[in-house]
Amino acid sequence: MMATFFKIITTFFKIGLFTVGGGLAMIPVIQQELERLGWLDAQQFLDILGIAQMTPGAISVNTATFAGYRVMSASCDGGFWIACLGALAGTISVCSPSLICINAAGQVLKKYRTHNCLISVFNILRPLVTGLIITASAFLIFHSVCGDVALNKVFESVNWFAFGVAICAFLLAICSRLTPVFILLGGAVAGVVYGLF
Repeated sequence: MMATFFKIITTFFKIGLFTVGGGLAMIPVIQQELERLGWLDAQQFLDILGIAQMTPGAISVNTATFAGYRVMSASCDGGFWIACLGALAGTISVCSPSLICINAAGQVLKKYRTHNCLISVFNILRPLVTGLIITASAFLIFHSVCGDVALNKVFESVNWFAFGVAICAFLLAICSRLTPVFILLGGAVAGVVYGLF
């Protein structure tokens, strides 16, 4: 149990420390680490991501919370409180590097924000973050619509309902003034109705 607990702490601390660009940029890194460690498969990660997206708060923090809960729950038979300890470990570990860096380097960044070296670093980081967010989006779309299948069998296993919901959500987001909350709630209602029939 303690080995799993400390592994959760080190894994999420490392993710928080080396990921730049906020919650969406962290998604592919979290997914790769959790799958590499054998804690979750792609579908389980997608389920956790869906829950994290629908709950209040930053998506990376919510994902770390749910993943920590699930990993401790699956690897230890300690029950609810042990799983909550895993959730707390994941949450604190993913947030700690940002808090440490801001408190340690905040004044330096504020003082030298117009320095050419710092401007160059941020000019490099912007496209990097954009690429990570695009990767996260592509992962979500692919696994939501096709599930966990090989690339050569994609068209055989397309979930056309999920594909339609994704297209509708995209169009509503760019063409209407609906807030994302209502789009998420509409998707949830559509999923419940679809599940009943």
